Amino acid sequence: MKTEIIRTEYVSEAEKEKLFALFRQFYANTDYRRFLADFEDKQWLIRMSEGARLAGFSTQQSLELSISGNTIRFLFSGDTIVHPDYWNKSHLAGAFGHLFQRIATNANTPLYWFLISKGFRTYRFLPVFFNRFHPVHAGKHTDLKPLLDTIATFKFGTEYNPSTELITFAQPKDHLNGQLAETPASRNINPHVKFFIKRNPHYCTGTELACIAPLSASNLTRCGERVIRTTEVEWHA
Repeated sequence: MKTEIIRTEYVSEAEKEKLFALFRQFYANTDYRRFLADFEDKQWLIRMSEGARLAGFSTQQSLELSISGNTIRFLFSGDTIVHPDYWNKSHLAGAFGHLFQRIATNANTPLYWFLISKGFRTYRFLPVFFNRFHPVHAGKHTDLKPLLDTIATFKFGTEYNPSTELITFAQPKDHLNGQLAETPASRNINPHVKFFIKRNPHYCTGTELACIAPLSASNLTRCGERVIRTTEVEWHA
């Protein structure tokens, strides 16, 4: 598996079309113009491939806000998909770890992951790789909520509801299609999956649950540490 972290300005139009071709296999109600608009907002592309086959990708945006006189940085994940054939691979998460570690060392300011989730598989990245994140079942880590409200409102305005922490778009948005939108019965016993579905019951239509996690070595689970350590990446920056 080849895993790369690429500055988006280096990505060709032909490669963007290839990314979209994979994306639209698994997302309904999307189009190339919307995909490109989202892509142009991002600074980084994480790309996984096996030979000539594109296995998955994720786009990432670096944001910086002044909050109560302090500079806070956020890494916002955009369009993301991994082909089901590669769900047993951890390269995407490992590459994300390499990316945030490089960004974190470039300035002495706090860094957080701003994640929006319209699927339980995306939400489960949080408990697998991070100790502290919000929202989470049992009402833990609510100290992170003010930061979440600030960045979510900055990014999505009135489409974000601080009471529910859901983003409901004024215009129809892309959403997972077919079997990917379904929750297997075997997953329903997982407390994190149950929590996600309870908090975001309309995820199948594209409603997003806003989430936040500190991006630091101390917040990584042992699994997170291992995945980053064992993932090799090629940088194009």
